[in-house]
Amino acid sequence: RKELIKRPQMSAVLLNCKEFLKVVFNNVEKFYIPGKDVTCYYTFTQQLIPRPKDWIGIFKVGWKTTREYYTFMWVALPSDLSKESTKQQGVHFKAYYLPKDDEYYQFCYVDQDGVVRGASIPFQFRPETEEDIVVITTKGRVEEMEQQNEQLLQENQQLKDSCANLQKQNSDGLAELQRKQEMLEALQSTTRKLEQQVEEQKACWETDRLQLKEDNQK
Repeated sequence: RKELIKRPQMSAVLLNCKEFLKVVFNNVEKFYIPGKDVTCYYTFTQQLIPRPKDWIGIFKVGWKTTREYYTFMWVALPSDLSKESTKQQGVHFKAYYLPKDDEYYQFCYVDQDGVVRGASIPFQFRPETEEDIVVITTKGRVEEMEQQNEQLLQENQQLKDSCANLQKQNSDGLAELQRKQEMLEALQSTTRKLEQQVEEQKACWETDRLQLKEDNQK
């Protein structure tokens, strides 16, 4: 293979599982279709600083040492690891160099000292079957229904909140209306009393006027 012209540093030493968590592989498929290129996505954690001769290999599940890789790609060094956008990287494997059988494989990140720093979940290289399509379709439909259900629950809660708010506004409005009604009735009662007093005062003034007229005539 062309990429094997310059071999990476390898090690026969296996580490504990904690060392495999310094690089995290993302969006690994359960299977990849033969004859198509594969892009491997991975993320650096704070526990690892990439170096120039780090590489990612494809290993058959059950491997014992890093010498047992099927193919590999050199890792490109990110310009600035302090940025979130550069912590996630990817390498592209050409279809020509990928396995042709349906055994289980996994991606492994190996540093320049030949030590494994990350390992992915297992996957296969095999054609897509009708069963896979049904499973994917059913899973997608279930996820879609769950999303719709979640959306309906949110809308229902919003309607409940809106209804409760309207009920509170209605209650407050009724209380305000009752208060204004009481004020109006009080004003009307005061007005009637004032009108009665005015009529009584008019009657007194008329009596006084007639008395004055009679006295004047005398």
